[in-house]
This record gives sequence, C-alpha cells and structure tokens, in this order.
Amino acid sequence: MLVLIDFPSTFGLRSLSPFGYKAEVLLALAGLDYSKQAPEEALLPHGKVPVLKDGDRLIPDSSLIQQHLEQHHGLDADRSLTAYEMATAEAFRRMAEEHLRWCLVYSRWIEPANEAVMRDKVLGFLPAPARAGILAEVRETVGQALYHQGLGRHAPEAIYEFGRRDLDAIAAVLDDKPFFLADRPTTIDATLAGLLINILCPELQSPLQRHAAAIPAFSAYVRRVEETVFGAAAMLPEAA
Repeated sequence: MLVLIDFPSTFGLRSLSPFGYKAEVLLALAGLDYSKQAPEEALLPHGKVPVLKDGDRLIPDSSLIQQHLEQHHGLDADRSLTAYEMATAEAFRRMAEEHLRWCLVYSRWIEPANEAVMRDKVLGFLPAPARAGILAEVRETVGQALYHQGLGRHAPEAIYEFGRRDLDAIAAVLDDKPFFLADRPTTIDATLAGLLINILCPELQSPLQRHAAAIPAFSAYVRRVEETVFGAAAMLPEAA
C-alpha cells in the first residue's frame, strides 16, 4: 500500500498543509488505496511534507507525487482538458502555490491574532513550557523565508491585498461552475481546494480568511470537492 507522509488532521482539516491535501486528493482521484503516517525525519528527503512512500521509494513534493502517480499508478484526471485549459490550470497552480500560499503562511505564523492558536493548538503536541520558544523560532524562520520570497518585504495590509487579488482571480474563473475547469475534479482542483479549505479555516482568523469567507462560491466549492473525491470520508472545518 502507498503511504502518504503528512501532518495529522487539525481543526477538522484533512491536512494543515495545502500540499499534503493536494497529494491526498490526487491519490483519491487515481482510485488508489493508501494510508497516512505522521512525519519522521528519516522519511523527509527535503525536510518537508508531503512525501509519498511507494515501496522503498520516497517521492517528496506534491508536484513530483502527481508526476509519479501519472506515470506509474494511472492518474489521468486531466485527460479531458484542452491545451488551453491545461495552460490555464498551470498558470493558476503557479499563482496559488507560489504566491497565494505565502499569504496563507503569513496569516498563520506572523499574524498576531493567530499567535495563541498556533502556539496552543498547532503546537499543542509539545509540552506547554516549550511552545512559546518553538513558536518564536518558527516565526523567525518563516519571517526570513517570506522576506527572501518577497512578500515579507511589504506591510501586512499590502500582503493581504495581494492575497485578496489572488482569491478574486480564482473566484472569477470558478464563477458558478461545479469545479474549476471541468464538470468533475481535475488536478487543479486538488491544488485550489487544498489552499482554499485551509484559508477558510474559522480557527485561524485574518483579513485573508474573512475575504475568502465572503465569497460564497468558495465554501460550496471545497465542500463539493471533498464530497465528490472522498465521499462519506469527507472532512471539513465546521464553518466551511
């Protein structure tokens, strides 16, 4: 059986990692049996989740996992898309994963309003006396990553405005369609639903979360993806 190395469920979310969520949707779209395992250093070649364990092979990175599933396990969710639709999917995937995702990272780890939730719930597996120090270390590391990426050089309102524009672009293309590009989930839905379900999480409040929650199509969309892909095993935060 394939094993997906990912964070355990938190806040009623399938994964706190949009990329972990994406990988799990891809596995389900391929109709594959799999189990999940919490991260261990020896199983993380790049020091990050998700990682797919296929026999003795470790495949890090959700994009490489997608490629592996397409080449070796029959994933063909994009088979009906035109060349134009494939190009559209790739452009939105890049925007979501390389821009909007960083706005989400900021809203979690740097946003002051979420400090207590991140310390006591996300880091709740740690002994209470250690949490504040670990949180400070993570925030320092994330802050440096955001600065080098570029978003972290801006004021908070500017960062959230970037995120709002990304969300509006997704909403404009999604419109009232059941899924982003087709009448059934494709791989771009794995990416977008993973980000949106994490942004919508009511436990982690921010201007980004409030903007996404004000777009009714988003909560309906992530619910539709969850129920279509996972059926009775659907997992959603209470307010999504």
